[in-house]
This record gives sequence, structure tokens and C-alpha cells, in this order.
Amino acid sequence: MTAALVSLGALVLLAALVWDERRAGWSLWFFFAAAAGHVLATGQLLGSPFEAAMLLVIGLVGIARGYAGRPRWRSWVRYAYATALFFALLSLRFAGTSSGPLPWSLVVFHAGVLTLAYVSLSVAFLAAVAGWAQHRRLKAAPWRSFSAPPLLGLARLEGPYLRAGYALYTVGVLTGMAWAWRLWGKPLAADVKELATLLTWALFTLLLLEYRPGRPAVARIVLWWAAYVLLVFVFFVAPYWGGRHPV
Repeated sequence: MTAALVSLGALVLLAALVWDERRAGWSLWFFFAAAAGHVLATGQLLGSPFEAAMLLVIGLVGIARGYAGRPRWRSWVRYAYATALFFALLSLRFAGTSSGPLPWSLVVFHAGVLTLAYVSLSVAFLAAVAGWAQHRRLKAAPWRSFSAPPLLGLARLEGPYLRAGYALYTVGVLTGMAWAWRLWGKPLAADVKELATLLTWALFTLLLLEYRPGRPAVARIVLWWAAYVLLVFVFFVAPYWGGRHPV
């Protein structure tokens, strides 16, 4: 049932991208139901990457819907819906999985905070990519910029979400290290997920330090891609390597 609900939500998103983006909101009902059903089936909130992925998808679609009524933001909204569709499909691999009972404080202050960080950093990443595309459009064909998101608006979207996502990610990393110290006696191990998480945090630190509104550069957009691809790796790929991390 969980996989069926996610598939229906993904089909709604796909149909919205092909025909009418205004209908994308209907997918939220399916994703909410899939997340709630998974919690009831496993008896554990945020005890699986599936539930975190569902919240990430819901957050992306929800934020994008807030810009769907602005004609110039149509391209960014489509980017957000396509990214949400991508994550929804990836989440199917973790449907039905659970790490077992976890302390409530670990769920709230580690998994919960990191999930919010994923949403914020995804929005900032999409704004940065759209800003880079708009910058190139202005140089090559200025007249086409009137149908694309304004650079100032994209900068205002990227900056706050980057700062919020970075702060939340930092809290998630520190709480994870604190719990590792408590459970295993050391905050860091030669674990693929843990080492990749620290490298991701370092890349986002560089992005935050180099953030200059309205001044996209090749090095910066490359750094954005590297940080975000690594973030996806930590979320969806690293669990396959095993290690001491529960999910």
C-alpha cells in the first residue's frame, strides 16, 4: 500500500509537469498518506530514510506551490517538482524498512532537524541553479529574461534557505556525533555515511562563506553541485555501505 501511494503521488507530479503544474498539490495527499502509513506499519517515526524522503518531497512541493501563481517563476517551480519526483522514486527503495526503536530525543533533534535541513538546502540549491541559468540568459538573450525568475528574487530565496539549511545541518551533525559518543564511545568512525556527512558539511560551509547575492560564478555553481550531489549520496546511497549508522 505504501509503495502504491508513493507511485500515485509520483504519477500526479509527472502529470502536472507534462500538462498542468497547478495540479501538483494533489500529490501531497498521497505522500502524506504514504508517510503516515509507514509510521503506523513500522511503529517508528523517522526511523527510516523513507519517511525523511517523504517529508523532503512534501516540503519541496509545498514550497514550490507558493510560487506557482507567479508566471515568471514557472521554470523554478518545474525544477522543484521534478526534484521532488526524483526523490519520491528513490524513496521506494526504503519503503517498509525500519531501524527499530530509537530514542525520542534522537528522532527529534537529529533525524528531524536533518530532514528540515534537506528541505532548506534543496530549495537553496534549486534557486542557485535557476539563478545561474538566468544569469547566462541575461548575457546571451536579455529579452528572454522577462519570462524567467528575477535574479534578485532567486538570491532572496537562495540566501535565507542556505543559511537556515546550514544551521540545521550543523545541529544535525553535532547531535549525531553526541549520540555516537554516548552509544559507541567515540563521535566519529571510519564509516562512509559519517565521513561523507562531514565532507558535505565542509562544502556547505565554503558555500556559505563565499555567498554573494546576485554574483553567480562558475566555481560557485560547481561547488553547489558537488555539495548537493554529496548530500543525496549521504541520504540515499551511503546506507548501502552498512556501518554503525542505524539508517
